[in-house]
Amino acid sequence: MTLRPMVRHGSLAVALLTALTLPVIAHAGAFQLPTDNAAGWARADAGGSLFPDDPTAAYNNPAAMAFFTGPMFQLTGIQIRPSAVFHGQTEDVDGNPTTGGNPNGFGKFVPFPNFAWALPVNDRLTLGGALTVPFGLESQYNSSWRGRYFGTETYLETANLSFSASFKVNDQFSLGLGVLGQYTKASLDTVADAYGAAQALFGIPLPPQQADVQLNVNARRKFSFGYLGGLVYKPTDRDTFGMSYHSRIDQTLSGSYNLYGSAAGKQLLAEAPLLDPALPSINPNGGPVSAVFDTPAFASTDWLHVFTDRLSIAGTIKWTQWSSFQDLVLTSKGQTIFALPEHFKNSMMYAVGGDYKLNDAWTLHAGVGFDETPTNATDRDPRVPDADRKLLGFGVGYKVSEKLSFDVGYQHEFVNNAQVHMTNQPILGASSINGYFVDTGDILSLTGTYRF
Repeated sequence: MTLRPMVRHGSLAVALLTALTLPVIAHAGAFQLPTDNAAGWARADAGGSLFPDDPTAAYNNPAAMAFFTGPMFQLTGIQIRPSAVFHGQTEDVDGNPTTGGNPNGFGKFVPFPNFAWALPVNDRLTLGGALTVPFGLESQYNSSWRGRYFGTETYLETANLSFSASFKVNDQFSLGLGVLGQYTKASLDTVADAYGAAQALFGIPLPPQQADVQLNVNARRKFSFGYLGGLVYKPTDRDTFGMSYHSRIDQTLSGSYNLYGSAAGKQLLAEAPLLDPALPSINPNGGPVSAVFDTPAFASTDWLHVFTDRLSIAGTIKWTQWSSFQDLVLTSKGQTIFALPEHFKNSMMYAVGGDYKLNDAWTLHAGVGFDETPTNATDRDPRVPDADRKLLGFGVGYKVSEKLSFDVGYQHEFVNNAQVHMTNQPILGASSINGYFVDTGDILSLTGTYRF
């Protein structure tokens, strides 16, 4: 369990972190995803849910629902296509190049939905709900790629079901509060260089890359709970100001790990504690695992100004408390198998965007933004090749009738090169990777809104 769990942990951390990076590679820093509709993606996430009649407020800022004029529901389909291609060298414990190709592990579309509804009860009270995916990641490298000792396949997704209420204090001010349940599922695969580990740990002169062991981990958390809240203030007829906060959600994922591949490699991992009792034991037939994986708290400040009946401009500043994510620890049967330091830092996102109405039926959306990465050059993991990014979005809305409308949004992310320089721990085979990832992201979304 020693090598497996450690790799497994690195994997889990990776899966979780990588999930963090999906957003990273796909959108927000680490694995955070915006919970906007298509118009919001087109505005580069500027303005949050302050634009009129946007039911995503049920999750983003429930206070905004207080100013809705009628019940509505909204369904958004989102397709993200991240890309991350490695440039550099990978070497085994002996300093020889690692065999294998160099595929784009993030080069496929990843779909996910957002659903929201709002129901005014009376002139002051509005209820709402949402099904959102605020965190997620999916990457697929084959088990023979040259960076396989740093991760192969990784999948992470959190689904939030939230219920909220808003109260209009007066025509200028409202408050909102909500609760949410979060379901998280993660899986990740990586390859362990068992012979490389034997050489790095015990000096046994076995040839690295000759006894690879595939480590697969699956873990989930059925439900963890958190809260959200917000306020909206309208100082003038043309200005709207909003603030929102979403709590950190503490959760422990539970599941199992399995090993595949070289029989000699699995046997070597199982017998490692005989040579060093300090090493945890690993079962060639697999076993249970658990890991603490807390999703971070975040807060937003949004502003919307209506210049004319046609033009509206908004801005957003978003803070995410990534500093709460410092280590990822994997345990099995009460034994610490692996501890992976991450040392994430708090990050900020800034965006400006807006709408221009061509006529009563057609509206143009556009926006730009800048999103900081929570990772740092010293501890950046190749499984999460995240870096600062610039956001560019645009789209169009079409009002079919007074009840039905559609929006299409596109966003492109220009990501800085993500430097990666690290050596695996001995238990993982002590291979090294030096270079950088070239990352980009494309997001296409479609929203349908129905007003009753």
